[in-house]
Amino acid sequence: MKKRSLIGIALISMLLSGCVEREILDDLYIETVKGYDVGDNSKIRGTAMFPIYQPDKTIENMTLSAEASSTREVLEKLSRMSQQPLVRGGLDAVVIGEEFAKKGVIDVADSLQRDASIGARVYLMVTEGTAQEVLKGQYGIRGNGMYISNLLKQNITRRELPETNLHMFLFDYYQEGQTPYLPIIRKVSDNTLQVVGVALFKDDKMIDSIPADDMFFFKVLVDRVSEGSHVVKLHEEEDGNEPNIEASVTSLKSKHDIEVAHEKQPVEVTITITIRGIIKEFTGKKLTSGRITQIEEHMKKDIEEKSLKMLKQFQKDGLDPVGIGQSQKHGVKGFDIKEWEKELYPNVKFIIKPDVRIVEGGTVE
Repeated sequence: MKKRSLIGIALISMLLSGCVEREILDDLYIETVKGYDVGDNSKIRGTAMFPIYQPDKTIENMTLSAEASSTREVLEKLSRMSQQPLVRGGLDAVVIGEEFAKKGVIDVADSLQRDASIGARVYLMVTEGTAQEVLKGQYGIRGNGMYISNLLKQNITRRELPETNLHMFLFDYYQEGQTPYLPIIRKVSDNTLQVVGVALFKDDKMIDSIPADDMFFFKVLVDRVSEGSHVVKLHEEEDGNEPNIEASVTSLKSKHDIEVAHEKQPVEVTITITIRGIIKEFTGKKLTSGRITQIEEHMKKDIEEKSLKMLKQFQKDGLDPVGIGQSQKHGVKGFDIKEWEKELYPNVKFIIKPDVRIVEGGTVE
C-alpha cells in the first residue's frame, strides 16, 4: 500500500510539472545592466544591456534603447524591440546618467523594487555623462554586468566607497533624518570604468558630490572601513633632509561613535573615529617609532579637518548622510525630527575626535 502511494505521488508530480511554462536560457535575453538618461522632450531614455554568448565562449554585450514618458513604458518599448523575451532576473547594476539624477531617481528605484525578479542588492549608481554611453563599452571578459558589480564590490570592501545598493538607498530615502547617497562612476575608455566619487541626494535629486580625494574621510563618517588603505603625505620634516615622505597605511579598520549633547547651546555632536592600521610602504630613510607617531598625528589632523569641513557643508546644504537625525529619532524619547532639521541641526557644533593607532610597521619595519 505504501509503495502504491509513493508511485501515485510521483505520477501526480510529473503531471503538475508539465503544467509549468519552461523557459530555456538560450531563448531569453537576460538583462545584466540597465541605464537611464534624460531623452528628448524630457522623456526617459532607457537602455538595456544583455550578454550574447558566442560559440568561442566570448561574450558580446548587446544594447537596446528606447524613449518614453515612464519607466514602465520604456520596458514595454524595449520588449517590442527585442527578438527574444527580455527578462530582468539577472540584473546586477543600474546606471543613472548625471543629468537624470539631478531631476530625480525615485521613480526608477521604486520601479526596480516592485519587480519581484530583481534582488534588493542590485547596485544603483550615477555616472558622469550618460548611462547609454557607459553601457556601450566592453568591460572585462565576463560581461559588463559582472564587471560593474565587481568594480563596486571591490571598492566597497577594499577601498573608500561606503556600502550601498538599491535596498540601502531606498531605506535611507524613506528615513527621516538620513540623506541617501550613491557611487559615481566615469567611463575612462571603451574597456575601463572608474569610481570617482559619491553623489549626495536631497529627497531624490542629486545636489552635491564627494570627490575621490575625500571619499576616505566620507567613509569613516558614514560607514566602517574593514580592509581599506590610505596614503599619508608628510611635508617639511623636522630635519629638512627628507621632504615629501609618504606612508601607505593598509589593513585599515575603523568605526565611529556619535554622541549628541542636547543640553548644550548650541547642540554639540561629538563623533569619535577609531582607526587601526599597518604601514606597508614608507618612502623615508627609516621608519622609527617617532615617525610612526608623526604619521598617526598627521592622520588625526587630516581626519579632523576634512571631516569638519564636510559636516559644515552638509549643514549648509541641509544634508545628513551621517544619519545623526535618524539615530536620535530612534534613540531619544520624545525627539522632534522636524525641530531638529529646521532649527537645531543647522546650528550644531561638531567635534571630531580621531583615535588613530598604527599597530604594526609591516614589511618596512
